[in-house]
Amino acid sequence: MVLLDADVIIDLHRFHIWDQIVDKNKIYISSIILRHEVYFYEDYKGIRHNIDLLKDIGLKFHEISISSEELKKFSQQFDRVFEPELHEGEKEALKILQDNNEILFCTFDKAAIKAMALLGKREQGISLEKLLKSSGIAKKIEFKHTEKYFKKYLDEGSIMRIQGRGIKK
Repeated sequence: MVLLDADVIIDLHRFHIWDQIVDKNKIYISSIILRHEVYFYEDYKGIRHNIDLLKDIGLKFHEISISSEELKKFSQQFDRVFEPELHEGEKEALKILQDNNEILFCTFDKAAIKAMALLGKREQGISLEKLLKSSGIAKKIEFKHTEKYFKKYLDEGSIMRIQGRGIKK
């Protein structure tokens, strides 16, 4: 079970491998990401292409959500310096991750990766590179998609956790 961030969904469409990923994995998308953060991708020529995910809910992936009260309470655990770095969709996804030990969260957003470590959920994060490999997909990727990039920000989040930064005491 893999929960996808908006950045990953957009790049999977840009790389034309969205269907391959959803065919080979049980995919979840948070409601906020699904309904408020994924609209289009730009191809290598800069041309925008619409992404219409709503027609595929329950067919290719599952929508998952939390209440606004849960989102507010979850957001309050981060300090005032770190909390604004997280988008609402990432907060919802991280809360879902916190509540479900069976799900993996795939993102390449630096703050979201650090937040996984802050929450003690390092093992539940997965880089796009690792997701592609586990799905049997060979694709040329950018540095932000790599396991090395992912681990760098997990390590930064772990250091923040040890130092008492990012999470309110």
